Amino acid sequence: MKKNILMILIALLFVSSNMYAQCPGCVVNTSCVISPAYPTTCPYDTLPSGVTGNPYDNDITFYMPEIFEVTSPITQNVHLDELKITNVTGLPSGLNWQTNSTDNTYHPSAGNEHGCAKVCGTPMFPGVYTVIIYFQVTVTPQTMGSVTVQNESTTMTLIINQNPSGNSAFTIAQPQGCAPHTTSFGSAVSSGGSPLYQYSWDFGNGQTSNVETPPAQTYTNAGSYLITQTTNMLAYTLTDVTFDVGSNTNWCGDIDEPNIFGCTGSPDLVFELRDNTSTIVYTSSEVSNSTTGAWNGLGMQIQNSTYTMQFWDIDAVSANDDLGIFTFTPTSTGTFSFSGGGASGTYTIGTTIINSISASDSVTVFPTPQIPNISFFPNDSVCDGDSIILSVLGSYNFQWYNDTNIIYNAIDSLLIVKSNGNYWVSETNQFGCSVNSNVLNVNVIENPPKPNFGITGSTLTCLLTGVNFQWYQNGNLIPGATNNSYTADTSSYYSLVVTNSFGCYNTSDSVFITVGINENDFSSEIKVYPNPSNGKISVIINNNKTVDLTFSLSDITGRELYSSNEQKSQNVFTKQFDFNNFGKGMFILNIKSEDKQFNKRIVIE
Repeated sequence: MKKNILMILIALLFVSSNMYAQCPGCVVNTSCVISPAYPTTCPYDTLPSGVTGNPYDNDITFYMPEIFEVTSPITQNVHLDELKITNVTGLPSGLNWQTNSTDNTYHPSAGNEHGCAKVCGTPMFPGVYTVIIYFQVTVTPQTMGSVTVQNESTTMTLIINQNPSGNSAFTIAQPQGCAPHTTSFGSAVSSGGSPLYQYSWDFGNGQTSNVETPPAQTYTNAGSYLITQTTNMLAYTLTDVTFDVGSNTNWCGDIDEPNIFGCTGSPDLVFELRDNTSTIVYTSSEVSNSTTGAWNGLGMQIQNSTYTMQFWDIDAVSANDDLGIFTFTPTSTGTFSFSGGGASGTYTIGTTIINSISASDSVTVFPTPQIPNISFFPNDSVCDGDSIILSVLGSYNFQWYNDTNIIYNAIDSLLIVKSNGNYWVSETNQFGCSVNSNVLNVNVIENPPKPNFGITGSTLTCLLTGVNFQWYQNGNLIPGATNNSYTADTSSYYSLVVTNSFGCYNTSDSVFITVGINENDFSSEIKVYPNPSNGKISVIINNNKTVDLTFSLSDITGRELYSSNEQKSQNVFTKQFDFNNFGKGMFILNIKSEDKQFNKRIVIE
C-alpha cells in the first residue's frame, strides 16, 4: 500500500451528521497497532452490518501513531500534529456516534496514540450506505518541508439489511424500500411439492397469484400496500363411484339369482373400501336388482396411499358373490376408470380443505427524490481562470462528484467549478432514498498565450496567429486597431489584447512608446552573433549611455521563454546567452532600454 499523507484519510471514525449524538462509552482496543507504524482502524474499513429495527452498537478503535513514514512527495517521517473531524454525511437514519474526544480533535503523542468511537442507535431503513467523512489533518515533516494542513475526505460502506417481515402465512423479503421498490414473497407453509396445498395472494397493487412462490412485485409509487395471503391445506376425497357388472356372471346361479334357462333377476350391488392395511374404512349403500350402480356425493376423506374397492352381489340366502377387486392410489383429482373380470367402472377423486391459514401484512414504499437536473451559469464552458456555477433544485442532502471522485465538502445545492470534468450530484432524502443527476461536462478553455510585440520605430507588431487583435492606448480601446500591427502616433502606453474563437483573452504588458525618437539608431548600436547559431549567442551594445536593459526571448507565438535584467555601465556592453535548451527553430530576441526597444529574429539550428 502506497504510503503518503493522504492515506491518513482511512476511516478513523464512523460518524453521522448529528454532531451532538449520544453514544458514550466506547472502549479502546489497545492491541490495534500495525508495524511499521501507520494510521489504521480496527476494524479496518467496514462496520458490521445491521438490521432495520434492531439496536445497533459497535465500537471502532483507531490507531494514530505520533510518527510514521510517508513516501510522497519524498520518503520521510512525519509528525501527526492534529486530526480533526469537520463534517460527515451518509450515515443511516437512526444511527448516531460519539467519540472519546469532546471536540472530535486528536493530538497524538507517545503513549497516547489511540482513540475510539461508538456507533449506536436503531437504523430505520435498509440499504447500502456510503458514509463520507470529511476531516482536516495537520502533519510536520521531519526532514524536508513545512507544516502541512490538508482537507480530505474518505468513504466507508455500511450495509443495513431489511428485517424480514414475518407472520403465520407468509414472509416479505423487503417490506420497506424506495420507489420503485421490488420485493419477493414466500409462503410460511411449504407444500414440499405436494398438490394438496392452495395459495391465494393479493399484493395490494392490483396483482394476484395462486402459486406457492409468486413472482416478485414492483411498487412504482410511494405508499403503503396491504398484502393478504391464504394457504389452504387439503385432503383427497372419494366423491363418486360407478360400477357396471358387464359380462361378469359371478352373481348368477345361486338361490337368490338362479340360472334357469338363463340368469334370473339382477345383482344387488355394494362396494367396500379398504385402506393399505386391508381395513374396511367405508361400506356403500346397496343398489338393488341392477347390473349398474352409482354412488354420488360420498365425501370420503382418504390419504395419499393405496386403496382397494371390492364389489359384491349381496344375497339374502346364499353367500355374497364377489364381483371384483380394484386398487387405486390418489395422486391427483379427476375421474378415473377401472375394469377387470368383465366388469368396469369409474371413481372420482376430489379435495376438501382440512386447515387454512390467512394473514395480512404491508409493504411500505418511500418516495424517491426527483432526478435533479443540473443548471449552469453562465454556460458549461468558460475560459481558464473563470468559474461556472452549477446548481440543482431540492431541499435534501447533496453530494457532488467529478467523474467518480467525491468533491470535498461539496454538500450544497450549489457548486462553483473552475476545472474540466464530468460533474454530477447525488441527492438523498430523509428516508435514505437517493437518486443521481444527469452528468454535465464542463470545459475550461485555455486562454491564448500572453502576447508580446516587437517595436520598430513607432510600429508595434505581434506574431501570434489564430487570434483576434485589439490594441489599447493608456488602457482605452483604439477603434479599428484590430490588426496584428499598429503604428503609434502619440507618445503613450500601449498594450494588446488577443482573443481566441471562444472569447478567451490574454493581455500583454503595457509598454511606453515615444514617438519621434529614431529607434533605428538603437539597432545600429547592437550586434547579435552568430545568427543562425547552436543556441549560444553574444550581444554587443556600443554607445555612451548608462542604462538598465531587459533581455527577453519569445517563440514565434509570442510565448516568453526567457527574461533577465542587466545594467549597462560602460560604453561597450557584452553579454553571452545560451538558449540551446529551448530547442531548434525561430525565436525573437527583445532588448529594451528606458526609451528604446530592439527586436531581432534569431535561428537556432
